[in-house]
Amino acid sequence: MMLILLIVFVPLVLLFLKHYALFGVLVSHDHHLPPGPYIWQLLRNFSMYLNIPHIALKNLSKIYGPLISFRVGGQLIVVASSPNTAREILKTRTLSGRFMPLVYCHIPGVTKASVVMARECDDSWKSLRAIGQGYIFSSKAVESNNMIRKLKVKEMVNYIRTKQLGQSLKIENVVFPTFVNVISNILASRDLVGIDLGGKIDRKVVSFVESVTENSNSLGLSDIYPILKKIDFWSKRKAMNMLHDIQLIWGDIVKERKINMSHGKNTGSSTRDFFDELLIAASDTTTLTTVWLMVEIIKNPETLSRVRDEIANQAMDGDELNESRLSECKYFQACVKETLRLHVPGPFGIPHRANETCIVDNYVIPKDSMVMVNFWAIHLDPNNWEDATSFKPERFLNSKIDYKGFNFEFLPFGAGQRMCPGFNVAVKSVQVMVATLVHFFNWDLPNGMQLTDLDTSPYLRGTLKLAKPLYLIPSVRENIPSV
Repeated sequence: MMLILLIVFVPLVLLFLKHYALFGVLVSHDHHLPPGPYIWQLLRNFSMYLNIPHIALKNLSKIYGPLISFRVGGQLIVVASSPNTAREILKTRTLSGRFMPLVYCHIPGVTKASVVMARECDDSWKSLRAIGQGYIFSSKAVESNNMIRKLKVKEMVNYIRTKQLGQSLKIENVVFPTFVNVISNILASRDLVGIDLGGKIDRKVVSFVESVTENSNSLGLSDIYPILKKIDFWSKRKAMNMLHDIQLIWGDIVKERKINMSHGKNTGSSTRDFFDELLIAASDTTTLTTVWLMVEIIKNPETLSRVRDEIANQAMDGDELNESRLSECKYFQACVKETLRLHVPGPFGIPHRANETCIVDNYVIPKDSMVMVNFWAIHLDPNNWEDATSFKPERFLNSKIDYKGFNFEFLPFGAGQRMCPGFNVAVKSVQVMVATLVHFFNWDLPNGMQLTDLDTSPYLRGTLKLAKPLYLIPSVRENIPSV
């Protein structure tokens, strides 16, 4: 794949290099634009920008400053890497547009029934966001769906108990279907996948979520070179494959439920699009955050012991976890925050688009620029956090820093108009899942591995995941009542 990209990409870059050099608009060294590298400087480390762009762009910010810009083909890209520049970007309404990869433009209606993918924060977007807030995202809605989470988590625990003694589990494979079925029961009162992910639809859901998260923030050749749009059959084919998956996953449910949203009667297509967005938001990022939190807790025995004691003393009603009392587990809450700081699910969040030319930090941001915030760089900047690369939940104890997007050194869910509306659901889901797993089970590494052998290398594929899946061996904890 890399060889193909190089063969196709480099000649096109050289072609546009010549074109832009002739007209003097190749790079961002115009004094009105944020500073940044020349295109050939980017090409020197092409694989780094392709595979670990959050790290590569953090390195550039050390050279050019907290707000940089550069051109890739005909597209100007602006990246903020500090709390102050992030605040200006995320609070500027003219930068609230959504930069839309071409592949999604070929899916009928995808931007009209979407909170995340909508190009503009218009009346339709506000209406959809209000629906989600009223029925799913608000504190009241989260509390009202408590029994669904409780039932699905209980099914997961019972499934884990059926595993043979000493058999390892891929943690992602028990966490992901549980989250998927929680959201599908909230939306349509039925499971979407099996707990073992063994069915055809199950595998399709997994591949679909992976595909969408991988492509939602990535640029294709025709995004970089608009002249290629008319011959970009690859994006059209990919869009049609995604549309087929959407229909396969949600088609029967939409037909059965015939759901009409309160802001007007929606087509089956728009309902499916809205469902897809909620499915992805409620499963992918919560799954990977759960996995990262399990990694951090398990590789720190003192942390694990403290979390278990706190849950047992503060959040258990006999043999049942009382999720409303998890808020009393201050150290556990701090562990969740610290995990989201170290392993922010989306290093760049949603790529924004400048609706109009505007000024940010005394620099000009031209209309239609792609604008991003490097949340990962901000979260691991030693100027913002002491011992920034270490897992230290204590930093959040007695701290007023929260998830609401007002603390610009901590933005796991973004801020401003485009902030993730479902952060309440995500945090609660992760808390309930991890509290259940660590309270009812012991977890050991397979094949005689030691904690020091645990590979925690990250891998960016739309979201920031473990490069190697986390396999653990569960065993029921003694003297702990069954769930």
